[in-house]
Amino acid sequence: MEAEAEARLAVERPAALLRASVLKVPHHGSATSSTERWLGAVAPRLAVVSCGPENAFGFPAPEVVARYRARAVPLLRTDELGAVQVELFVDGEVRWRALGRPWR
Repeated sequence: MEAEAEARLAVERPAALLRASVLKVPHHGSATSSTERWLGAVAPRLAVVSCGPENAFGFPAPEVVARYRARAVPLLRTDELGAVQVELFVDGEVRWRALGRPWR
């Protein structure tokens, strides 16, 4: 999903339906995704970007990483961590780990 679809959803859907504790970063973190409007609508507490190490596209784009950082949203990158496992609890707690490592 890129900026156009993000904008459409942010306008067409009530904010309550877009809120998410964990966000799978759209379009592998390309510069045409994760707009300010989208991040404001979703308000994630944790984000996971699926991208390969040294990928030809340079994903995630530096400006996308900066947008998550500016919102203090931890950005878990599969190119750095490998597979990531996330657990959500009814009390709102969110825990994650790179497989084979301790929970955080």
